[in-house]
Amino acid sequence: MTRSWIVALGLFTSLSTSGATLAQEKVTLRVWDTFHAAGMNEGMDQLIAEFEEQNPDIDVVRDVQTPDDLRPIIQTALASGTGPDVFYFGTGPGFAGILADADLLMPLDDAYAGQGWEHIYPWTKDNTTFDGKVYGIGNEIEFYGAYYNKRMFEELGLKVPQTYEEFLALCEALKQAGKIPIAFANQGGWPAYHLFSVWANNYAGKQKMDDLLFGDGSWDDPDIIAAIEEFFVNFRDKGYLIPETNAIAYADAQNLFVAEQAGMHISGTWALNGLLERNPAFDIGWFFIPSPKGTTVPPAGLGSGFFVSAKTQVPEAAIRYLDFLYDPSHGRTWVETMYVIPPFDVDTTGFNTPATFQEFVGASSEYDMGYNIDVQTPEVFNQAMNNGFQAVLLGQKTPAQQAADLQAAIESFRAQN
Repeated sequence: MTRSWIVALGLFTSLSTSGATLAQEKVTLRVWDTFHAAGMNEGMDQLIAEFEEQNPDIDVVRDVQTPDDLRPIIQTALASGTGPDVFYFGTGPGFAGILADADLLMPLDDAYAGQGWEHIYPWTKDNTTFDGKVYGIGNEIEFYGAYYNKRMFEELGLKVPQTYEEFLALCEALKQAGKIPIAFANQGGWPAYHLFSVWANNYAGKQKMDDLLFGDGSWDDPDIIAAIEEFFVNFRDKGYLIPETNAIAYADAQNLFVAEQAGMHISGTWALNGLLERNPAFDIGWFFIPSPKGTTVPPAGLGSGFFVSAKTQVPEAAIRYLDFLYDPSHGRTWVETMYVIPPFDVDTTGFNTPATFQEFVGASSEYDMGYNIDVQTPEVFNQAMNNGFQAVLLGQKTPAQQAADLQAAIESFRAQN
């Protein structure tokens, strides 16, 4: 009898006393997930096969969907009781938070305590916590940093910066060498969200970002104004960005980087595959942007996470399933087969994955991560970012005006909710 089974019995004694234990009869666990891409799908099938082999009293019925297909139907399916027992969904307040507010999710506080899930990173747990209760296990850790051209850096005698002053000197050296320092493109407006996250976290720090996103902090704070001015004004004026960046598509910025016309491309961990697809032989390095305030706070977020329906009839099976998926022994499948950074420390020694991706995995446990802002903020705020940062780049709005507009956007959202 495994530790998980013993603890689960303690958590859900009602199943035992009713005579309906999983040990006595086989149950069906309905799972909806969005691992439809080839490697992800293969890895999840592998995990489920291993789980069913170790848990012959549970039959997992898996329904694979795209996020766009799942999003509009999940709330209705959960409310009616016809949906899944376990499902994979966005972790932010506009996704799982809405379901938690509607009492459609089963709290997992007891499971975290009873199953020994201390190995799961606390900050990912925080991202699935609403009104003081934990509802999920966040997954697919993503964070932002600078990809760089290793060969170009070596030829120009450049090194990975350890301080913000060194980062500024690096940008200037690339410019003087006739290269675009940062391949940043803002057509569509959304890439600015990510660069704002990098500079805002590093200027404001973790505690102030907590106050801004979850407390009573104000977005017209001097640190936020300084962050906006530094990247969207100073970097533009110094020639560190692609000229006319609002007119350039994100894919074109990646092409400029891979074509060695730019020295760096600041983006998320999810961008690695696209860069390697453009040029598999491209020697890509990567680092976090140092903070001008001393303590680097990389913005991070979660792709999605697993949640349990409040109406599940098989809660014990659901907990056993999650306990299995996030056992550290399965880190290799998550990383090597699925190219997913799980919410726990993984030793990637000997893994058949790109060196840069292995660096991502290691970094996830080395820093106190900040926030990917747009996954934590409502649509009205994100729209203010979208339009506003384009205007700042065009010189049509000052950083102080943009910060005031962001604060006005969040105040309007709070007033209506």
